[in-house]
Amino acid sequence: MAFRHTNELPLGDKIFRVELASDDDITLTLTLTGWREEEPGTPIAGGMLTMPLADVPTLRIALNRGLRALALAADVAEPIPDRDILRELFPGHGAPWVPQHEEDLTRRFHAGETVARIAARFGRTPDSVRAKLRELGHDPRRPEYCPPDGCLSWSRYASPALLGAPLAEDGTPD
Repeated sequence: MAFRHTNELPLGDKIFRVELASDDDITLTLTLTGWREEEPGTPIAGGMLTMPLADVPTLRIALNRGLRALALAADVAEPIPDRDILRELFPGHGAPWVPQHEEDLTRRFHAGETVARIAARFGRTPDSVRAKLRELGHDPRRPEYCPPDGCLSWSRYASPALLGAPLAEDGTPD
């Protein structure tokens, strides 16, 4: 059975795409590409590796050891092994949303970015992004929808009209 799996990982201002493919179930082709978000035509990483499918577990161990050694040499922090798998897969899992992230989330959502890509950007699960969008007054299934008085979270902000604030003749709060 042939397969192709592609995963795009936005990390900071860089995006990395890892593609795994097999046409014959005997060999695996791993393709890695990377670019800066503002310069998608200029690659910063790239390469292709074809190997027997049976050797994937060994390659995984070798890559993990090599990258770990590089991280230690470069003094780069890495997650503590054997911690909660959600924290490892989604570094933002359980962290509070800050206002600038909420604004960025709303901007990306209205720009047409997928929920999956937004989730990867913030290191969160797609379900947590959908929940935050609902909290902010958006329907994750309908990006074109926006509440008439703006994209506000009813749990923390309130529309002046709901609070009974006097309105000017044009319908805006005084």
